[in-house]
Amino acid sequence: MNKYTIAKLPKSQVEIKAEISAEDFKAFEQKALDEIAKNFETAGFRKGMAPKDLVKSKTGDQKILDRAAAIAIESTFPEAAAQNSLAPLGYPQVSVLKLAPGNPFEYKAVVAVYPQFDLPDYKQIAAEFEAPRAEVSDEDIKRLKMEKERHLREDARQKMLEAMAQKMEVEIPDILVERETQQMMDDLKERTPQVLRISFEQYLKKLGKTEEALREEMAKDNAAKIKKYLLLEEIAKAEKIDATDEEVAAAIEKSREGDLENKAGGEEKAPDEQKKAYYRQTLKTEKVFEFLETNFKKS
Repeated sequence: MNKYTIAKLPKSQVEIKAEISAEDFKAFEQKALDEIAKNFETAGFRKGMAPKDLVKSKTGDQKILDRAAAIAIESTFPEAAAQNSLAPLGYPQVSVLKLAPGNPFEYKAVVAVYPQFDLPDYKQIAAEFEAPRAEVSDEDIKRLKMEKERHLREDARQKMLEAMAQKMEVEIPDILVERETQQMMDDLKERTPQVLRISFEQYLKKLGKTEEALREEMAKDNAAKIKKYLLLEEIAKAEKIDATDEEVAAAIEKSREGDLENKAGGEEKAPDEQKKAYYRQTLKTEKVFEFLETNFKKS
């Protein structure tokens, strides 16, 4: 029976200490030996056909133990997370604590988990904001009015989100901020020469900032964005708001209109899961905003 000890750490992280009995670890050692033997080559035998004892003697105990430890971690970490109702974000940082022949295997894994927090009174906060109405002159055209209302609505939504976020007490996992910041930095480095026709170093010089200072600004902005994203997700859960498969399909179909790149030999390409997930998230977020706007003050 595997033993798992859970300890909560700051910044929505969890430490899992796992102990795999010596008897159970033997099974992982056997799996490691079988895996190594499949690709083992030596004189006098075809690839993967050498006796296990020969493979073990030539490979060495340590290599087999190291591979067995990796297989054990891959197998038991999800089990530990599931047993303790944890929702890991990304891969854990693993440290081997004990690995020796004939002994229990022990390791420690530190992983960021989905943060827990109490929702602010979002309905009450939404009620403090007014539904925007654009004042337009007689010569304003309908399109301009719609554009003004769109901008006003977006401004009201962002101010409302900011007000709600200020009422939240939640620690954002560093791994989420770091992942988003690194992606933005990589995109900026790639696009700067293409769009601005200058090197990334020249771009930094024009900004008058170091790369580290720019990264810190990005990280601060991303922490705020992730906080708002988590807020919207929790409101969606609380109010049971989601986008249906039909709505997602309709949105994808609308995006394809006039897009010849989605057609090959006269047939449309099936949307991939990433595109479906993007439109589902976009539609769900819009529904959350529309729900909150029903609580706006009427002017």
